[in-house]
Amino acid sequence: MILISKPEVERLLVKLQRAEGYCRNARSSTPFNPETDIHAEPWEFFVGSSGFAGAVMRDAIQSLESHLN
Repeated sequence: MILISKPEVERLLVKLQRAEGYCRNARSSTPFNPETDIHAEPWEFFVGSSGFAGAVMRDAIQSLESHLN
């Protein structure tokens, strides 16, 4: 058995839930609408949400690996 603190699990869950939401709601950046898309957050598009999700997964992997050592 491995003990992981509740705050660490909660931190990971918040980030994973946010990443899942960004990916679920992401949209294509083409065609680009210069009137509205210029003000959009990067994670509103597939490339940004994918990058965010990748970083969150890397953080979760590192956290879990650190608890194994």
